[in-house]
Amino acid sequence: MHLFPELQLSQSFKLAQRAFAALLDARQFDPSLALAARGTLAAIDRIEQARLTRWLAWQSHARNPQALGRIERVDLRLAAGVLHARARLPASGRPVLSGNPRRTA
Repeated sequence: MHLFPELQLSQSFKLAQRAFAALLDARQFDPSLALAARGTLAAIDRIEQARLTRWLAWQSHARNPQALGRIERVDLRLAAGVLHARARLPASGRPVLSGNPRRTA
C-alpha cells in the first residue's frame, strides 16, 4: 500500500478560499464580498498565495465569465497572477511547460 502525504491547508487559506468562492458564486458583484476577500489576502503567506492563484485560475476557467473581472476588482496583482496561471492550464490533459523545464529536482 502506498501512502501519500496529505496536503495541510492553514485556516487562513481556507478562509480566503471561502471568501473568493462566495465572491465568484454571487449573482451580481457585491462590494462587501470583495472587501471580505481582500481582507483574507493579508493573512496568507507567499506559498499559500501561489496556491490561491492557481485555484482561482481553475475557478475563473470553470465558473462564470465575470470571475476574472471580479478578481481584478479585489486585487490587480492577484488578477494578473491568475491570468498568467490560467494561460498555463492544461489544454488537452497535459500541463503546459513554461520556459525551460527544470533538469534537477
